[in-house]
Amino acid sequence: MDEHVSKIIPKGFKFILLILISTFLLALITSETLDIKVKLKNKETITLSGEGKAIGVPDVASVNFSVITEKMTAKETMAENANKMNEVINFVKESGVDEKDVKTQAYFLSPRYDWVEGERVFKGYQLTSTLAVKIRDLEKISDIIDGVVLRGANQVGDIQFVIDDPDKLKEEARNKAIENAKVRAESIAKATGLKIGKILSFTEGTAPEAPIPVPYSLEEAKGLGAGAPAPEIEKGSQEITVNVSLTFELK
Repeated sequence: MDEHVSKIIPKGFKFILLILISTFLLALITSETLDIKVKLKNKETITLSGEGKAIGVPDVASVNFSVITEKMTAKETMAENANKMNEVINFVKESGVDEKDVKTQAYFLSPRYDWVEGERVFKGYQLTSTLAVKIRDLEKISDIIDGVVLRGANQVGDIQFVIDDPDKLKEEARNKAIENAKVRAESIAKATGLKIGKILSFTEGTAPEAPIPVPYSLEEAKGLGAGAPAPEIEKGSQEITVNVSLTFELK
């Protein structure tokens, strides 16, 4: 500032002038920053969805075996049930099922009553013990079920076929879904004279097909009697669907 002007302008006014100049410069910088943010926020984008499916063959069967025992005393009921269930467990392990794939699913003891001429009459006890078994050698399913029933299991739960490690199948479906979204984006961009840029956001949803229970009656499990072949069980296939949503930058 010129020395002559500086002498004329009071010191207090100079201080106010400096504050005004600083405020103006700060406002200018802030305005430019906000303008950049607005431009980024209003960046032209396009969001498209894609779907991918992958089909795999189940490699594990999950089966529940139950031993249901009815006796007059709790002690008798538990003893007989334990003997039969131990035979079942031993047979399952001898059939090649790993110990980690065999576990007790439920153990429920309850008194039984009946109504006689309007009065409740005690009829003994009922014990239901359930064993959950994973069978990885699917060729053995029918033989294991048949053998378990012959050793005392009197209830066979629905069989469920599952893929033990679905991650690889899910990855395949995801890649297909992303490719599907990219192809759609390129097609739309080409039709509108625009170009697709980088992916700005990505979301994913997976819809695995629920394991389908296979009906299996006790009569089927027993086959046609001792020595009769057990019925064959079809494991089918399992499908995993992945849906993605991609937001692309437009150039």
